Amino acid sequence: MREKLLIYLEKKKKMFLGKSMLVVLSGGTGGVKLIQGLKEVYPEEKLAIIANTADDKWLAHGYFSPDIDSILYALSNEINEETWYGIKNDSFATHERLLKLGYDEYLKIGDIDRAMHIQRGALLKKMKLCEVIEKQRKALGIKALVIPMSDDKVTTRIETSQGILDLQEFLVKFKALPKVKKIFYEGIYKAKACEKATEVIKKAKGIIIAPSNPITSILPIINLKEIKNELTKKRNKCIAVSPIVKGQAVSGPLEKFLRAEKLEPSVCEVAKLYKDFASKIVIDTEEDELTTKKIKALDIDVFKTSIVMREKGEKIKLASFLLEALRA
Repeated sequence: MREKLLIYLEKKKKMFLGKSMLVVLSGGTGGVKLIQGLKEVYPEEKLAIIANTADDKWLAHGYFSPDIDSILYALSNEINEETWYGIKNDSFATHERLLKLGYDEYLKIGDIDRAMHIQRGALLKKMKLCEVIEKQRKALGIKALVIPMSDDKVTTRIETSQGILDLQEFLVKFKALPKVKKIFYEGIYKAKACEKATEVIKKAKGIIIAPSNPITSILPIINLKEIKNELTKKRNKCIAVSPIVKGQAVSGPLEKFLRAEKLEPSVCEVAKLYKDFASKIVIDTEEDELTTKKIKALDIDVFKTSIVMREKGEKIKLASFLLEALRA
């Protein structure tokens, strides 16, 4: 059975061989799971992932880039699949010692994971972020390109009942409990997209907007002027994946963020956010026909399949479905 599966996956990869890249716009969990599936059915060296960096922050020990790290760890088969961040079987001796010393380290960072931040912070004193990530990608033996959305600082800020927080403060320190009033992207209008990011979009055979959180993971990427311009031109090559099933987010506090933006937590609202950039969207089979009609009215073609990815087979199935939908 395993041999048959391997033969099937190799055939799939060969079907889509070409000179152009397949580009994925990704943030955390949903995008990371999809990337795991894509690398099984598409030549990894032809994958280019443009990663959200609006959750990045300097910590005492180095530069923390959670979405980039999750993508790198997924591609190097190291990611902790219980948390969808950090490294599996990592140790936490440094974290535990810091807590004992009275240091308020609310982010639980593993020892091996911490090494990435330390090196990144040191290298950023003399290199751009895109150059640092390229160096780390190669060191981990990853064939796919992993490209930060920008070398410039962009930070997602969440205005809440507890004041203005960054995403990690909101999610981890305050456990996503405060009322969300507004979300904005500090620095977005001054920031420029990484040159490599716009370059791979121009050359892309297909573009996938992963089922990461649209508000905190995808919109920071799309709102960079250079990326927005290129995506608009490539709309007919772009497909989005819904992160919502029947009004409920597959993971994370997406509903809370959508309501803060005066949007209903629905696939239709997500489709509206992406309508200028994606000509196709994949939604879950649980969605009704009225939803399909509303999305089609936005001039977006609708494809239905299960979008929940709990195990490897489901990730591969969705990835294969997306490749077929891109060709349709």
